[in-house]
Formats: sequence, C-alpha cells, structure tokens
Amino acid sequence: MPVKIDEKTVKMTPAPAKGAATIWDAEVKGFGLRVFAATPRHPTGAKSFFLNYRNAGIERRLSIGSYPTWTAVAARAEAKELRKIVDRGGDPAADRAKARSAPTVADLAERYKNEHLSRKAPASQAADLGMLKTYILPAIGKRRVVDVHPGDIGALHKKITDTGKPVHANRVLSLASKMFAIARNPMAGENDAWRNAVQGNPCAGIERNQEHGRTRFLSTSEIVAVSEALAKHKGPAADALRLCMLTGARPGEVLKATWGQFDAEPGVWVKPASTTKQRATHRAPLSPPTIELIDRLRSQRADGAERVFPLSGDPKWHFYRCWEAVRTAAGLEKGVVPYAMRHTFAATGASGGMSLLMIGKLLGHGLQKTTQRYAHLADDPLRAAATKIGNAIANAGKDSGNVEQLRARK
Repeated sequence: MPVKIDEKTVKMTPAPAKGAATIWDAEVKGFGLRVFAATPRHPTGAKSFFLNYRNAGIERRLSIGSYPTWTAVAARAEAKELRKIVDRGGDPAADRAKARSAPTVADLAERYKNEHLSRKAPASQAADLGMLKTYILPAIGKRRVVDVHPGDIGALHKKITDTGKPVHANRVLSLASKMFAIARNPMAGENDAWRNAVQGNPCAGIERNQEHGRTRFLSTSEIVAVSEALAKHKGPAADALRLCMLTGARPGEVLKATWGQFDAEPGVWVKPASTTKQRATHRAPLSPPTIELIDRLRSQRADGAERVFPLSGDPKWHFYRCWEAVRTAAGLEKGVVPYAMRHTFAATGASGGMSLLMIGKLLGHGLQKTTQRYAHLADDPLRAAATKIGNAIANAGKDSGNVEQLRARK
C-alpha cells in the first residue's frame, strides 16, 4: 500500500531477509523506494530512490540516488521535476543514457585528427599532436564535449601562461577553439551536432596573451661574422645553412629540398605544396650566389641521391648543431635561431627599397600581414630620398658645399 516516503519512512523500513522490497509513494506518481537485503558491504541493507514512468507505452525506471546521499526530501523534489518532464512527453531515462554515451573531448580530438589535421603541413601536425598530448587531453580529455565551459579553457590557458609560455598558451587556445568549432557540426552519419549553438564555443572570449613579433635579424656586421664562421664549416648541414641565408627559405623547406625541385626550371627553386607552410607551390627565383652554391652541390651529388642535403638520422639535429657552432663563433647571443636568417633576407630587401609585395612573393608568405612586419624597414630608402630632396629644396640657391642641388629639367 502506498505511503508518503519521508525520512521517518525510510529510516523505519527494515531490510528484507533476501532480495529487495519496493515501497511506493502515495503522492508523487511513480516515485518509489527500493530496500535491499543486507550484504557484507551493507550490513543493514541498502536503500535507493527511483521514478517509474511510461513512455510510448514502454515502462521505464530511472534511478534518482541512494540513501543517505539523497535525503527523502531531496529525492521527492527530484522526482517531482522528473515527473514534469515525463508529463510533457519527455523521456529522462533515455536522455540520461544518451548523456552517458555523449562524446568526450578525447573523442573530439580523434575527430579533429580525422577531419582537419591532414590538411596541415607535417610540422604543424606534429605541433598539434604535441599540444593535444601535453595539455588538452590531460586537462579536459575525459570531460564530455557539452560540459566544457569557458572557465575550463581559461584555467588551462592561464596554467600554461604561468609556466612562462604565453605564446604557447595562445597556440593551445587556438587549437582548442578549432576543435570546438568542429563540434558545432554533426559528424558524418549523425543527425545532431556534438555541441549546439546555445552552448557555443567555450574558447570564445578567452583573452589571448599579447604577442610581440619575433623579427630578430642580423646587422651587416653580424652577417659578416656569420659568413666567416660558416666558411670554416663544411658538409651538408653547413651548406643547408648557406642556402637558408641566401634565399630566406624556412629551415624545413631547405632540409626537405630534392634535386627535382631545382631541376624543374633552371634558376628557380620550385617548392611543392607538401613542403611549404602555406600549402601552395612556391616558385623562388635564385640569385647568382645561390645558383653557384647549387651548382657546387650538384657536382658533389652522389649517384641516385634525391636529397640536396643528404643528412643521416635526424637532419634537424645536424642542422641545429651546426648552427649553434656558427652562432657561438659569430658572437651572437643565445636564443638567436636560424630563422633570423629569413628575417635578415626580408629586412635586407625592405631596407633596399624592395616592395613588401615582392618580398612576400620571394619568401612565400601566404598572407600579406606576415610581410607587413618589415614595413618600417621599407620606409628607410623613402626616408633617405625624402631627406635628399628636402635638403636640396631647403638649400636651393645657397652655397651648400657638398649638398646636391636640384637641377632644373630642360
């Protein structure tokens, strides 16, 4: 016979000798209490609250929670709320089962690898996998995609920043943002998105750390010092550094260079899309000193060799080891990386009056804003010209000694 399930009822109901007994509530339809026989783990018997209901003609039972974790008052209130959902045509048991099987951030990471990662350059793929393994998965990998909120992402961003890696923290944030953007679309073969528009992207609104462009480039005296230090080194690693210096190419492009890229068009380095950061074929005309270097390397080419720089094992290890020796001999401070030669190439062109568009084409920049960092250097030749003209006008008609006068056009 139904009774009101309250604290007194729960406490006074004894455990059956075996099996389980059910007590139904007299007020909330379907609300009940299950009392189980004593076990070694529960010497006085276990008790739990539940709600029974029917959906589409099928009887369902939804567990609310065990006593005393759930009090009778709390369980009754929960049963009333669940009953409202049922009366509106809902199916809370099915919703709970769906939630238990909802994709986690680890599932989303796998989806990101399958749907997006392959579009990126190999180096970028490696960087993303490293960030997933080191930061994202340990922090929120087990969380359901729908449960992650901005506070979780903000905490992760701050934690990485506090380790002295503000730029790296921004990169992790960008990766997470792309992952959750993918979650806004249904996966192939599914009808529902993993995260809806109301839940949004939890990375949105997280303030990124300020970044200062790393545009360290070599002065004329430093170029001389590096050239003299490099002249004392021989072998593929040193030659790879020379090609970086003469072309402004990325180290990765140089180390992956094959003879076919130089043989395709005389005097041009044709870099295939698979080796460039912008994932597009890049044609880079070569200067006479560069052609001389390539001709020398071609004369030393072993039969059947495809790589221009046949470095054994990990090519990067040899390349950076050689750079450290050259950097030290040239007197450059620690932290100056080979990429400085790429900046030097661009800076030399900009300060020589070359347009930013042309510099971008030589370097293979995919975005004009990447080249824009050298805009202040491109002002140098204009400033020199303006100074020359201004001085000539200001001193017109004066005995200015060495100051060049403007000549009237006839």
